[in-house]
Formats: sequence, C-alpha cells, structure tokens
Amino acid sequence: MKVFLIRHGDTDWKQVEMRGVRGWARSFAPLTALGRLQIDTIASDYRLQEVEAILCSSYARALESGARLSRSLNKPLYVEYDLHEWLPQKNPLGDVSEDVIAKANRELSYYTGYYPFPERRVGRDPHNKPTTERRVAVHERRIPSPELRSWESLEEVRERVLKVFERYNHFSKLAVITHAVVMTSLIGVKRPIEHAEIVPFDFDSAALPQAAVVEKKVS
Repeated sequence: MKVFLIRHGDTDWKQVEMRGVRGWARSFAPLTALGRLQIDTIASDYRLQEVEAILCSSYARALESGARLSRSLNKPLYVEYDLHEWLPQKNPLGDVSEDVIAKANRELSYYTGYYPFPERRVGRDPHNKPTTERRVAVHERRIPSPELRSWESLEEVRERVLKVFERYNHFSKLAVITHAVVMTSLIGVKRPIEHAEIVPFDFDSAALPQAAVVEKKVS
C-alpha cells in the first residue's frame, strides 16, 4: 500500500496559550491562517489525486488539516487516535508540565539523536553528573525499559501507527495526516519535517512483526 504521510499545517498555539491551557488540552489548538493555506495548497499536489481515502490524527491541528484535504479531494476521512503525536508522558493521568516535556525531549534525543521539539531544548541538568555512557555512540545507547521512563520510544510510536495502517490495507493509496515524530518513526529521517510536507511511505503488511498481525486478527 502506498501511503503519503503529511504533517499537519502550521498550528495556532497562541489560541490555547492565551487562555492558560496546559497539558493534554493543548491538543485542541487549531490551524493558523497560514496552516490552512498550506493544506489547501498541497491539495493540488499530483501525488494526492489518486488517494482513495484520508486518515488523520484526532488532535485538532491534524483533524482540521484532514477535513480541509478531504473536502478538496472529495475523499472519505477516517479519524484514528493512534496517529497522535509522540507522547512525552504515556500515563494519561500523569503530569504533562513543561518540565516533563523538556526532560522527555532531552532523554529521547540522548538515546536516538533526534530532538522532537527543538524549541524546548534545555541545557544539561547541573545535578546530573556526566557518565561514561555519554561517550558511547548514539546507536549503542540502550533505551530504558518502558517502566523506567514516561515517554514513548520511536519504536513504540512506529508499532502503534503500523497497526492502524494494517486495518486499512484494503486500500492501495492513502493520505495520512499526522505529526512530525510519527513521520520520523516511520521513515527514519532525523531532520525537521515541515508543516504540510508530503513524504511517501510504502506499507507492507507482510513485514509487520507477527505479534502485531495476531493482535489485529483477535481484536
């Protein structure tokens, strides 16, 4: 199945920040005027003209992007929760403060070499002394087990997204509006992904781990 991964349009964070919104509720932020223009512009991209359906994350910025693209292309829109952005806090009842996000951002970068949110880059914690592990190459660093960290690994992000794709494998071409870290987890590109950028991805259900296929059949 040919998938065209698309990052949502530019987001109007000011609408939520000026109201003092914090944590998970920030996901309600809509697109800016620029973001709407970005999505309307890519609707004419030749690669999207033959897609059979559009999937999108349930976050407002992706949902609005998906709705606009669905209207322009006259294609059905399906909303999937598991296309959401990388979680710096996996516990839905846990703390999602700026400190938690910055710490998760820093730790994910240390273990993968990728900064999900460069604007939240923070300096080294003066209370944490450097260890010999910091001299180890990134690809040799061991990510802590899930119970020892609050954040999702890129592999965990990839796994949940591929399970979504498996349910739509009866299509031959899909447009998927999602988020930067999700796209990075799938294509392995450790660079900033622009708003409304289109990145092709070939999905092969035969290449999925057997556990994912079994879970899909049971559910």
